[in-house]
Amino acid sequence: MCGRYVLAQDYEELKKRFGLELSDFSMKPSYNIAPGQANPVITNGSGRTIKAMKWGLIPHWAKDPRIAYKMINARSETVAEKPGYRDAFKNKRCLIPASGFYEWQKSASDPKKKTPIHIRLKKSELFAFAGLWSLWIKNESEIFSYTIITTEANNYLKVYHDRMPVILNKSDESLWLDHHTPSVELQSLLVPCADERLEAYEVSKLVNAPRNNSEECIAKVQE
Repeated sequence: MCGRYVLAQDYEELKKRFGLELSDFSMKPSYNIAPGQANPVITNGSGRTIKAMKWGLIPHWAKDPRIAYKMINARSETVAEKPGYRDAFKNKRCLIPASGFYEWQKSASDPKKKTPIHIRLKKSELFAFAGLWSLWIKNESEIFSYTIITTEANNYLKVYHDRMPVILNKSDESLWLDHHTPSVELQSLLVPCADERLEAYEVSKLVNAPRNNSEECIAKVQE
């Protein structure tokens, strides 16, 4: 499961990290990205391009765009077969730039009590989730949308949740975007991130509300 994430860098940093061609994309760092919001998504055409899309995939055949709220994540195990995702898996794969994400740890003594945890790469570097995108058109309205692919949690994160977003290795990002990559090879990329690459720590409950979107959301709670 991935229901909130962070992109704490500006466009110039994204442009350098992902080799983007567009130079006039407008964005600000965001510390509490939630479903339904529009965020940067990287696709592959004549070169890598970036576009703002809404989080929550709307399949092109959907009658109601509200289906998006049920499709913020796609399971790696079934993404190639499920009707909502299989077309996008074939030819609309994308990179979702991020610098971290959140999970909520349940208390052993009180299941209703949940502690927000921020998870990131140890070097606090930019990375990419494996994603899918779609274009939904009705009348003269167009909505570009995306979903984040999840896989089973690695050993390090199982204490927080049994699922985690797929964090692609930098060397595999081009393979994921390439329209000619065989399905078997694509599936081999959808695996848990190595334990030793990650770090996790408790953060403020500010992150519980999407309206809170400041650097305080990722500040470590002092023990």
